[in-house]
Amino acid sequence: IMPEAIHLFPQEVRLKYREWSPDEGDDESNVYQSSALRKLFSKFVNAVGCAVVGLHDSSKLVPMLTQLGARHINYGVNEAHWETLGKAFTLTLREILRESFTQEVEAAWSMAYTFMSSIMIEGLRRAIANRAAVPKQIPASALHAVPTEQMKSAVERSWDQVQALGTYTVGEILYRHTFMIMPEAIHLFPQEVRLKYREWSPDEGNDESNTYESPALRKLFSKFVNAVGCAVVGLHDSTRLVPMLTELGARHINYGVNEAHWETLGKAFKSALREILRESFTQE
Repeated sequence: IMPEAIHLFPQEVRLKYREWSPDEGDDESNVYQSSALRKLFSKFVNAVGCAVVGLHDSSKLVPMLTQLGARHINYGVNEAHWETLGKAFTLTLREILRESFTQEVEAAWSMAYTFMSSIMIEGLRRAIANRAAVPKQIPASALHAVPTEQMKSAVERSWDQVQALGTYTVGEILYRHTFMIMPEAIHLFPQEVRLKYREWSPDEGNDESNTYESPALRKLFSKFVNAVGCAVVGLHDSTRLVPMLTELGARHINYGVNEAHWETLGKAFKSALREILRESFTQE
């Protein structure tokens, strides 16, 4: 439908969306056999799933889609891409549903996608309008914690070891330590919340009865691990890192997070690093 859209996903971009897992492989030379793009486009499928669940509650759905659209400000996306994605999604549904993809079903999905994409586009427009207000310099509250060049190098070296485990594994270690430090934080993740973060894959299973063995929480906390990975890559360029982290923090306004949770997560992350790196987790 839009062959030129392939240029939105050069190899260096695709590598950011790979799951860091030893069995995934590193070959991203072929865009059409890209594990990173499967991962990236599955995020769209998950977003559609959340929207379908929330179609009857616009008070929750509209803010979610607005924020989702706003996040695309940094991805090189323009409004025409939403239209192309809608056409591609229709073709995908037709291929999957076959004879079940009746005119009635197609019309319903078309209306639903138009509704969802219109809200996301509006979120993107607002983000573009507000971008000038996002600080690019390190805020005063963070000046005391700016790492030295030696510290940045130590972080980068040790992060290679963390990556080797894979984001899901690190995410599981992280949420385990988080709940050990702050048991009450578990109430931020009731079953109905966790189900929103599940990957819909046949081999994942549906059991979310045990919070401590939750595939959804592995997924959710792996997002933090991926964010840390992006921050590690950007440690030497604060003009890009500061806006990214500022926007990431702002997105947590609807998640029931307060400032004390960041401190707890920091302690848990430190404990997780100690468990992963072992003797490599030196004082330096």
